[in-house]
Formats: sequence, structure tokens, C-alpha cells
Amino acid sequence: MAYIGRQPIVGNFQVCDAISVVNGQAAYTLQVGSVNVIPESANHMLVSLNGILQKPGSSFTISSSTMTFASNLATGDVIDFVLLLGDVLDIGTPSDATVTNAKLTSGSFGNITSTGTLTNFTSTGIDDNATSTAITISSDERVTIDADDEKALVVHHNDGSVVRIGMNNNATNSNEIGFDSTDFIVKPGGTERLRLNTSGHAKAVAFTNRSTILNTINPTVDDTNSFEIANGYIHLFRDDTATIKNIIFGKNGSEVGSISTNGSSTSYNTSSDYRLKENVIEIANATTRLKLLKPSRFNFIADADTTVDGFLAHEVSNIVPEAVSGTHNGVKTWTKYDELPEGVSIGDNKLDDDGNTIPEYQGIDQSKLVPLLVKTIQELEARITELENK
Repeated sequence: MAYIGRQPIVGNFQVCDAISVVNGQAAYTLQVGSVNVIPESANHMLVSLNGILQKPGSSFTISSSTMTFASNLATGDVIDFVLLLGDVLDIGTPSDATVTNAKLTSGSFGNITSTGTLTNFTSTGIDDNATSTAITISSDERVTIDADDEKALVVHHNDGSVVRIGMNNNATNSNEIGFDSTDFIVKPGGTERLRLNTSGHAKAVAFTNRSTILNTINPTVDDTNSFEIANGYIHLFRDDTATIKNIIFGKNGSEVGSISTNGSSTSYNTSSDYRLKENVIEIANATTRLKLLKPSRFNFIADADTTVDGFLAHEVSNIVPEAVSGTHNGVKTWTKYDELPEGVSIGDNKLDDDGNTIPEYQGIDQSKLVPLLVKTIQELEARITELENK
């Protein structure tokens, strides 16, 4: 029975040894050298008998290393070749069980060119031209592979539903990735975990007890158990009131700080457990150190209309150095985390387009001043108590 197959999978192609026909025998052992070979299935074979490709299942079957034809072979029959390869595609059998050049170059099977290229399927198949190759199903184009690198592969889904890839055996738990009518969505195991909409808003959903998904991300909507990036903001939503760490900061695998919330408040935490500390001594001369601080009123250049209370970072750095980050008059330099331009080394100054150094501004964590303030109050309280007792 005539049969036409796909090209073999690269790296999975074997030619079996020549097989001599025995009169009245249907079963034959497949070998390569002296080793019996076991095909994955009959659909992974190309078998030619008397110059005609045979159809797996109806013309021959396979069991382990044994190939059995549907009927006994006779003297004069010739097994031309047996190839083991990838899946074989059944595209039908001509009514007279023969394959001719005329049948291969026209008709509903499409065209096979002199170079072996399969082109121009009519209703279900592949359409190949100079600029693209299209796969159609029931005359609807579903996949386009374009010669233009910028749009090499297009998957068409006319109803707007998510394109599924990486399907497993259970369709209800399939892995899905692609676009619906407005958003890009990722659904591992059939559950939505990431959504990016056309406005550039992103939402990651990582909680297993999540009950609803927003079809359109809206940063003003209080959703439960989700993470959003929208309109320049980061939104973390929870569906309970227990105290939990929303953001954790770490170094070398150890936690050094966190931001936690409960049903009504937020806490900003830095590591403070006594088991992490040594050489603990009481603060001395807090009042003297506090008097060196220079609280000021000022406005930032970028916000000229707002006057605030605060400190100049470099004036605090010698008194409470842990409250200040950066260096006085610091400039940005190239680090090991940067992609270095040609001729630049780690530690070199970064320059702007005019060749000038770029400021690295100092910062201050004013909460780090609290221990000094508390100790100063205690010292003042002790002095007042001493004076009252005289």
C-alpha cells in the first residue's frame, strides 16, 4: 500500500540491514549489523516493498524487533529498504495503491518540488512562498513563519483566547502562555500567575488560595493576594490581617531587613536580634554628641516651594555615621555590576555626555538618630532628677 512520510527527525535516523524475502513468510527481524533494533512504533518507520511505500498498521505491524507484513511474501517480492525515523504522516492512499510523479505534483495532496519541498496544501496543510510559510486548518491560517526576522513566527487565534503551549495529558491543567483580547497571560498548570496588559501594567499572582483574577488591571482596585506594577507604583495586596513580611531584604542568604504589614499598619524592620550582636556597651556622652547635630530648614532644588526640617548628610556623618549613606562630594564610578565600555575599568569615574563627573548623592536614615535621642533624654532626666533632689 503506497504511503508518504515526513522528513526524519535529525539524530534519529537508522537504515536497517537488507532483508531477504522468504517465500510464504510474513515476519522478519530488523537488524543493524548484528544487533536487533526496536522501532518506537510502526509510525516511526518507512518500509518499501516492490518499490511502493507501505502503510504502517494496515500493510505491516511491528512487535519488538519483528516486522510483520499483512500477508505472506512470495518469491520475487523485494523489500527495498526499512528506515527507522520520526513520526510518519498519513496523507491518504490513492485508490489504485500506486504513487506516480503526476500524483505528487498536483491534487489535494499539495505539491512536492524537485528538491523535496512540500508546498501549497489546499484546505489543511502548509502554504510556502518566497516570503513566508503558513500552516492552515480548515482554510484558516493558524501559524505564519515569516522570512522577516522581526516577525518570524505568528500564531493566529481568531477568538481571542489564550494560545496554549506545553500541554500535558490533562487539558484542565495545561500550561498556557500568550495573548487574549487585551493582555499577555502566563498560566502554568492552568492557573493564572502573571498578567501584563496593553497599558504596561503587570500583575504577578503567586498565592495558591487566590479566588479571583482581575481581567483588567486597575491599581485603584484592592485585589487579594497579588502583586502589581502599575502607573509607576508597586502594589502588594493580601486577603488576611495576620502580620506577614511583604518584602524581605537579604545578603549572602541571611535576612537583614523587611517590610511587614498586618490588618492596619506597616512596619519597616532592620535586623536587631541580640544573637546577631557582640561588644554591646551603653551609649556615653549622648547629650554632647547630640549638641553637635545641626538641624536645619531648607527646600530641595527640585521642589522650591516646599520648606522642610532636616539635616545635611555630611554634617551628620561624623556624629552618627551609620545614619548616612554615600560620601561627601561623591561621584558615580564603574562597578563590577556594570557593563563596562571599551577602555573603562572598574573604579573609573562615570562621565556624562559633556565629559563631566556624575554626582553620587548622599542619603540619610533619620531613624538611626533615635538611639542618640533616647540616651540624651535619659541623661537629661537624670540631671533633672539630681537637681530636684538637692
